[in-house]
Amino acid sequence: MPATTPGVNEMELNPITLSFRGKLEKSFSDAYYVNSLGMVRFSLLAGILLYGAFGILDAELIPAMKWTLWAIRFGIVVPSLLVVILFSYFPVFKRYFQVSVFTAMIVAGSAIIFMIAIMPPPVNYTYYAGLILVFIWGYTFTRVRFIWATSAGWLLVAFYEFVAVWATHTPVSIFINNNFFFISANLVGMFACYSIEYYTRRDFFLAFMLEHEQAKVTSANQRLEKIVQQRTGELVRKNEELRLEIEERKRAEQRRTELESKLQQAQKMEAMGTLAGGIAHDFNNLLMGIQGNASLMLLDLETDNPHYERMKNTEQYVLRGAELTRQLLGFARGGKYEVKTTDLNELVRRSATMFGRTKKEVTIRYDLKDNIWVVDVDRGQIEQVLLNLFVNAWQAMPGGGELHLQTACVHVDRDNLHDPEMLPGNYVKVSVTDNGIGMDDATQARIFDPFFTTKEMSRGTGLGLASAYGIIRNHDGFFEVRSKAGRGSRFSFYLPASHETVIEEDTPASKLLLRGNETILLIDDEDMILQVASDMLDKLGYKVLAAHSGEEAIGIYSSNAPEVDLVILDVIMPGMSGSRTFDCLKEINPHVKILLSSGYSISDEANKIMAKGCEGFVQKPYDIHLFSQKIRDALEVTSRMRGFDINTPPGECQSTEAAM
Repeated sequence: MPATTPGVNEMELNPITLSFRGKLEKSFSDAYYVNSLGMVRFSLLAGILLYGAFGILDAELIPAMKWTLWAIRFGIVVPSLLVVILFSYFPVFKRYFQVSVFTAMIVAGSAIIFMIAIMPPPVNYTYYAGLILVFIWGYTFTRVRFIWATSAGWLLVAFYEFVAVWATHTPVSIFINNNFFFISANLVGMFACYSIEYYTRRDFFLAFMLEHEQAKVTSANQRLEKIVQQRTGELVRKNEELRLEIEERKRAEQRRTELESKLQQAQKMEAMGTLAGGIAHDFNNLLMGIQGNASLMLLDLETDNPHYERMKNTEQYVLRGAELTRQLLGFARGGKYEVKTTDLNELVRRSATMFGRTKKEVTIRYDLKDNIWVVDVDRGQIEQVLLNLFVNAWQAMPGGGELHLQTACVHVDRDNLHDPEMLPGNYVKVSVTDNGIGMDDATQARIFDPFFTTKEMSRGTGLGLASAYGIIRNHDGFFEVRSKAGRGSRFSFYLPASHETVIEEDTPASKLLLRGNETILLIDDEDMILQVASDMLDKLGYKVLAAHSGEEAIGIYSSNAPEVDLVILDVIMPGMSGSRTFDCLKEINPHVKILLSSGYSISDEANKIMAKGCEGFVQKPYDIHLFSQKIRDALEVTSRMRGFDINTPPGECQSTEAAM
């Protein structure tokens, strides 16, 4: 039989049910249904016609039972087959395809057996041929599968056996003869049905394998074409790369020259910045001496004293000097005073409003992006940058003009970096555009150089844009300048976006003197600062312990630690640094309160100390009112515990410092 041939094993068929193993059976069932549907309808229609035609035989052979037999033919069988035909037009028929055809075969065969049972012999012998026709019809034309057709065939044989033995008492010779024909016809039908299904499945499998192989060939062709295209593309790319490499080498040489120039400029700026920072620090200490003495003298003078106004003017001169040192520190990137998360829209609008009140000839227009990203900045320094840009634009428009202010959120990727120190990321962009006289290329190349100015000697120091540049770079931002002579200028600066929440501005400090009676250890290496600050503290009611160095301060604090309520520590000192002095004080008493003071702004050194736990920072020069408020703010932090052990003898800190 075909089921035993090698083809079955190759196709992995079940030898009994002829089902494929795996997922292939579902594909076959779907294809078999589609291909068989027309044949099924045709075979059922043929069955209806044959059943109707053989009704003539009923009228000829046994007229007396004609109506009974016709009732079976036309009342049961024909409607049943017709119902299956109609059912085949519904989508759900696909699920019940085999069951429906199996049922039609049972109904057709059972009807003939029933007619044989109710008719008298020998007329009923004539109808045995009809049962054999049902076998032929069901096994070969209805497209019912082997397993279903075989079940229907043997059920019909079994039904005939029952009718022949128990219902009609068929003579033995006829019974044996009929069994021989019926069983033979059933076996032949099984073989035919098995062969039909087997070869149908084999054809499907071969078509499937052919399609699979064609897909492999197609895939191989596509891969080959892709390889050819890839190789061709690589050749084209290599040629293009060679051309680009030649051009890139030219650009690289030009870029190298530009970078060397920028490096030299950066080194020059760094050297000048270091010098400017040192000058600013020393100048702030000098201003501190002047400011302190002026504050002390003003406390002892009545407002009607003829020297009172002169001393107030002296304070104003100190403020102007402090402004100059702030510009120097900005140019030197000398740190930030107080960093807060800020909405630049508010800062731009506020600064521009203040500027516009004094410069009525300038029309200010705003184009500020809604819901702009926030930034972490020193608000005072950024206001200084904005003011410098506003003044620069105003001076470029001597007859008045228009100042256009814009903000925007931008993303800078690696392909759009304008400076070697820039980092890719999200930035907030602020642009200040004027329609003034503009600049030529030579001027643009030097605008951020310190002490470079196009104004008369009496109108500027040349530090405005240099300090603005230093402040923005110190905030990890960068500048972008575009200008044409006679067509105005646009100064844009970019600041890194922050993910923090905006911090509201503190209320301005009052001018009240806040006094006290606590003991304060004052540490500063400058005699002038030590003297004037001690006098200010004494005037405010405090008991003062003064130290000229970190080593001296450690010795004093070790002897008087329980009585000292606050330490005022200078950040920059020779010998034992402010940072080392801080650490030694903390080793003696972890709860010591320390207020930092410096002629620099909050630089990296001060930031490191404050991160360890300080009560505040006061910038030199300061007047007595600000000094009194900073001291009270530091003292009113949660009181430290008075009971402590001196964990580290002072000599250990001194010896450690000396070893360093």
